[in-house]
Amino acid sequence: MGGFASAAPVKIGAVYANSGFLKPLDDASWRGTQAAAAVANRSGQPVELIYAPYDSTPASAAQAVRNVLQKHPDVAGFVGISDTGVALSAGREAVRAGKVFVTSGATSPLLPRQLGPRFFLACFGDNAQAAAAAEWLRAAKKVSGAVVIYNSAQNYTRLLQRYFRDAFEKNGGKVVEIMSYRGNEPVGLPRDLGSCEAIFLAAESAKEAGRIIAKLRAAGFKGPIVGGDGFDDPSYWSGEPLAEDVFFTTHAFPARGAGAAGPSELAAFRGAFRGTPDAFGGLGFDAVRVLLAADPAKGGDLANRLPKIAPVAGVTGPIAYKSGSRVPAKPVALIAADRSSQMLSQITPAYVPAP
Repeated sequence: MGGFASAAPVKIGAVYANSGFLKPLDDASWRGTQAAAAVANRSGQPVELIYAPYDSTPASAAQAVRNVLQKHPDVAGFVGISDTGVALSAGREAVRAGKVFVTSGATSPLLPRQLGPRFFLACFGDNAQAAAAAEWLRAAKKVSGAVVIYNSAQNYTRLLQRYFRDAFEKNGGKVVEIMSYRGNEPVGLPRDLGSCEAIFLAAESAKEAGRIIAKLRAAGFKGPIVGGDGFDDPSYWSGEPLAEDVFFTTHAFPARGAGAAGPSELAAFRGAFRGTPDAFGGLGFDAVRVLLAADPAKGGDLANRLPKIAPVAGVTGPIAYKSGSRVPAKPVALIAADRSSQMLSQITPAYVPAP
């Protein structure tokens, strides 16, 4: 990172849910964000975090951003949020005010296009994680036919299932049935559950997934059930019998391979993190480091400098913005829910659907 031009701290708005369904993910990311600020301050790069809590709804997140802008008009930019719909609402407020927003965990690859050149992802896109799930089901589980079940009420789950279907069929598989539900509505069962090989379940949270998995298992389905990073809540799966033969894609932590954080970055992160770090904590850490890599203390428009930053050695994988994209190409972790603290596999999918 470049040197700061003055001793005045760089103010960063940190938008994280303190209640509602996003709280488990955002709690970890908020702790990671605080860890990044602590590491930066210790290294002589003064950072002040402006905490902007919200209640997991888009309207509340937008108001949280407006509150920061009103009280701290000199804020350099924003980080945070683990949901696509919420990110649309909050990001719109930030970019209207001429501020950049680096989302730690809102994974829609459409967000930069929808919100314009001030919006960046520190996480992979849903097209990448869906492609990793599809590739893994075909290669590791030898699944040729899968049923897709998804929550049609959420942007995140609608996109995830769409990208999965594209990638699964591109890898030679067949989607034999598609079923949808809305929020907490009752979910039906696949027509031919007995011959179903696997189910891809695009659910908003681990709790929501558990409700549907319980019904599928009670009806006799014994095959693998795979979901996305909405499942990533270790406290839910710990000791939960439903976790058996359930898998999910999430953000690699600690990421392996070229360009990822080395021992010194990992040690700094672990030393500053309050509690046991995980993938969403890593995303909060990496999002701040991405914003700081554009050297906000220089002033001027960060949106012009962020696309040109040198690759950040993220604890969740290398982060750079290539060929005009504001979504980094990063590895995807595959996790077994009954061993959710371990990374079963790290996948860089060969085929990723277009956003």
